[in-house]
Amino acid sequence: MENKYDGKERRKSNRLDVAFTLIYSVEKPLSLRIQLGVADDINAFMVNLSDLGMALVTSQDIELLAQLYIKFDLIDLRLEGEERRQHIEMTGEVVSNVATTDGSHRLGIRFDNLSDHDKITLNRFVKRNSLPGS
Repeated sequence: MENKYDGKERRKSNRLDVAFTLIYSVEKPLSLRIQLGVADDINAFMVNLSDLGMALVTSQDIELLAQLYIKFDLIDLRLEGEERRQHIEMTGEVVSNVATTDGSHRLGIRFDNLSDHDKITLNRFVKRNSLPGS
């Protein structure tokens, strides 16, 4: 587990602070799935997002390099109709794990299996909602 943020920006894509709930499950390693003893999906809270990754807060201590299957609904209040809500599913690798003062863990996730359509959707969402005055 990573204990401190070193202050260096490692991201290749801008992230947007968000507040979305999501559901994830541990895909790999199997030993972690067994250790957690969690048969169902795990609820978490997404705190930032880009087309390459996200940060989420969870009650589980997930090891680095674990692969997660993540599902969430992206709700863009700047759009109308069916475009306003997009269901996104992908896998991602845990690249950082920082314990918080309340005992939860802030995980940095790098997407490793995101459809081209969803990548474009996330990229446009970040750009549209990063505009001044948003």
